[in-house]
Amino acid sequence: MRIRPFQQHPSPSVAFGAGLAASVGTQGPLKKATRILVVTDAGVKAAGLLDKLLPGLGERAVLIDDAAVADGDVSHIDALAGRAKDLGVDALLAIGGGSVIDTAKCVAAVMAKGVSIASLEGIATIRTKLLPLVAVPTTAGTGSEATQFAVVKDRAAGKKLIMMDASLLPVHSVLDPELVLGLPRAVTAATGVDAIAHAIEAIGSKMANPISTALAIEAVRMLLVEQALQRSLAQPDDVDARGTALVAAHLAGQAISSAMLGACHAFAHALGALKGVPHGVANGVFLVPVMKLNLDKAQHAYAQLGAALGGSGDVAARAEFAIFAIERAVHEVAGIPRTLLPLGVSAADVPALTKLTMADPDLATNPIAVDEAGAARLLTATL
Repeated sequence: MRIRPFQQHPSPSVAFGAGLAASVGTQGPLKKATRILVVTDAGVKAAGLLDKLLPGLGERAVLIDDAAVADGDVSHIDALAGRAKDLGVDALLAIGGGSVIDTAKCVAAVMAKGVSIASLEGIATIRTKLLPLVAVPTTAGTGSEATQFAVVKDRAAGKKLIMMDASLLPVHSVLDPELVLGLPRAVTAATGVDAIAHAIEAIGSKMANPISTALAIEAVRMLLVEQALQRSLAQPDDVDARGTALVAAHLAGQAISSAMLGACHAFAHALGALKGVPHGVANGVFLVPVMKLNLDKAQHAYAQLGAALGGSGDVAARAEFAIFAIERAVHEVAGIPRTLLPLGVSAADVPALTKLTMADPDLATNPIAVDEAGAARLLTATL
């Protein structure tokens, strides 16, 4: 098979191990930082996770902001960047899920460019070196610590903004399974499905390449064959399961950083923007319908995945096995709804969702072209 030209952006340095987060301020890129902005959210603070990291920062943590919200917020990002700049911040530490890490990425971008984050929407709009950002994820899902993407919400405009720029890659990430222990079931399920969706979209993408595919297949294998997701849901304090899921999410993040995404994420972004549905849940509703939509073009890619998951037979059989395995994981194991109705969506919402989906840049790398009529049909069929 001929390999198409591709680029694989190097992953930031990464450290994995239980208890490693405690030394994040005294090891690696933050060791020499003198004025650190800590970006987190109220949930992380309430869970006491900051107590594991802040002692290593001491008085160098000149600003601790716990106001990050789900999907990020344009106004909060712009204001926080201004405060950080006034304080002479020279490094950032993000402790939280994908929304926290994306918020920190965007704060660094606004500090460097001196403009509102809303004006940086799009591809390669930053193109400048940012202050060092170290990411410590507290969920196993987005893989934001390994990607050149940031997604935030402009609540006044009622839409999500997507930035893609190599400068948004954090310089270092710490994967500490102790920070994910006891994560609520709903969050574990949604973030685990998000990681699966990233891997599946990377595998089928028009920009898929041997490196991204290898990363994505291994991510799904860890989550499903090693049952990291199922074990994390059944035993929230299973350190090995949580650690495996955390690494899987990171691998899936690396995969999408070069292979990009597809229609599942375009639909999910639209649903999140219009109805506020958590991103992992939104991806879960659309993942299997989009896999079936893409089957003609992505059959060989899905067959590779099917073989890794234990499927056998010809290409068609292995591809169908992959879809079956993903369907079971998303809906039976994780419990994500199969339809939009439980999420408060009705037929009246289809035109607005269609419009938002068609404007999403992730459609460009979907293996099957999706037009407005096709998007409306899939949305209607998912009600």
